[in-house]
Amino acid sequence: MSILYELQSRKLGLIELMSMSLYVYLKNLKPMLLLFSTIWLPLIVIESAVLFYFKNNFSGLSLELLELGLWVFWFLIIEIYFIATSVIIENYVYGRNTNYHSVVKKIFASIFPLVFLYFRLVINSSIRIMLLIIPGIIYLINNRYYRLAFILRNQRGKAAFAYSCSIVKGNWWIVFFFQYLFSFVALVLQTIFSKLLNTIPFINDLWVYIISQTLPSFIIIWFSLSTLILFLNLDFNK
Repeated sequence: MSILYELQSRKLGLIELMSMSLYVYLKNLKPMLLLFSTIWLPLIVIESAVLFYFKNNFSGLSLELLELGLWVFWFLIIEIYFIATSVIIENYVYGRNTNYHSVVKKIFASIFPLVFLYFRLVINSSIRIMLLIIPGIIYLINNRYYRLAFILRNQRGKAAFAYSCSIVKGNWWIVFFFQYLFSFVALVLQTIFSKLLNTIPFINDLWVYIISQTLPSFIIIWFSLSTLILFLNLDFNK
């Protein structure tokens, strides 16, 4: 029984989604590691080294501007990583070979529209959160899949948000659960690795930060893939 058939046949449960995501992750370990080593890992090392140096040598406005610049750089790299991962995994689900030239073209075609959509999401959700926190959270979850709607379903502007809402409708709690499970696991793993590494006397603070950010990423990638698998499953069964 193919993964595509399983995703299309019915809405899957939590354990089924997680086990399928792990299977897909392991089957695509080579491209995932390639993306990780060429995009994610260099970003973590560069950001950690630069931030560590500036925190120990600068303060005030200079440090704040640096952190803002690093955030912008980090955001763009994450979007690039997300686009590439989404295309590769969907191709695998459909049984298509991935042409990496087409992936690069997809990245360049998608990155700036996605930035625009992100800021639109931030503005709209911030207004709702300032008025009442709960409407802001509801809005964020309803529009959780705007990026995937844009990347994989070619939905642009308002259509990307509308498409996301159509998928989340009737599935709000499971989408909410996956969203905060991902965040919770990332925070817990980073905290655990940081505390463990701090007990090793010959590792300085810079390497503690780099390693504690890097090692959990291998597990976090699995959880991020489960979000993509959930999107496909809900999209097929809406």
